[in-house]
Amino acid sequence: MHSLHHYVLKDALDGPICHSDTGDVHTISNDTRQRSAAVDNAKTARPTVAVAAAAVGFGFSPYFATRAFDAGIDPIAASFLRILVLFVVLAPCAPQLRGWRRESLIVFAGGAVSMLGFAGYFLALDRAPVAAATVVYYTYPVVVLVLSAIVWKRPLHAREVAVAATILFGVVLSVGPTGMSTSVAIALLPAVAAPIGWATFLLVLSGPAAAMPTAPKVFAGAAGGVTVLFPLTLARTGLHIAPMTTDALLAVTFLTLCTLAIPAALVTWGAPLAGDRATGMIGSLEFVVALAASWTLMGVPLGTAQFVGAGLVCGGVAVASRWTAQRSGTRLRSQ
Repeated sequence: MHSLHHYVLKDALDGPICHSDTGDVHTISNDTRQRSAAVDNAKTARPTVAVAAAAVGFGFSPYFATRAFDAGIDPIAASFLRILVLFVVLAPCAPQLRGWRRESLIVFAGGAVSMLGFAGYFLALDRAPVAAATVVYYTYPVVVLVLSAIVWKRPLHAREVAVAATILFGVVLSVGPTGMSTSVAIALLPAVAAPIGWATFLLVLSGPAAAMPTAPKVFAGAAGGVTVLFPLTLARTGLHIAPMTTDALLAVTFLTLCTLAIPAALVTWGAPLAGDRATGMIGSLEFVVALAASWTLMGVPLGTAQFVGAGLVCGGVAVASRWTAQRSGTRLRSQ
């Protein structure tokens, strides 16, 4: 049936179809072309939608992370528990790693670096002002551009630099003065690992591991995160990784599902299609989500600067999304 449909579709696109009983020429051809164009548009939008949806989940990280800290969970332990849950759930996917040994090792290493970075971000959220940690973390679109140019030896385009700079400026404008001091700077140091780790993982997803299936790819990354965070968690908490309370259990559950499991699957699938640079910029939508969450869930007031800054971030995301659609459309036409 699929072959027959493909043949008919090709025939319709190659030339007009004439019905002998009506003499209606071009009708089916035009309708088919319109349907084909609609299908192509949907296909080009999928990577953007996936990355944007992942950003929504990641955007709740500050809120659910601070809820976990309030429940008595250590920041490193919180980062470990959420990746441990994902690792256990995806364990049945381990046999699918066969035939992907090289790619699995690369994703394993990328996951380890990324999870170390998020652990550092969680430490900074617990010790430093959230605003300051936020600015450090959302430098990652710029870090993606720089690492992409170094690793893949792809030249930086002025429009990409301009969009990344606009996004970062929007973040800084929204956050406002952070009251930097020596103690705050020291507390922020662990957060520096976050943009580097996440940018590295995006390069891995979009590069050497692009062809690897999504589920085993997420599992390999989770395995890397568990491996590096387990000894760190034991060193900080011993065997008392988390208090056995309802609040702690709920915090870990939401932290895992909303800010890791579902977003990780979406971005793992979408990043290879969107490209590392576009993914980094589209992913900045999570800052707007974090801002909205702090307003609606935590009662943090928003002013003109926050709305203008959020608008700049959304504008940058929209431009990057357009690039992704154009790139995907070019790829579809070449196939």
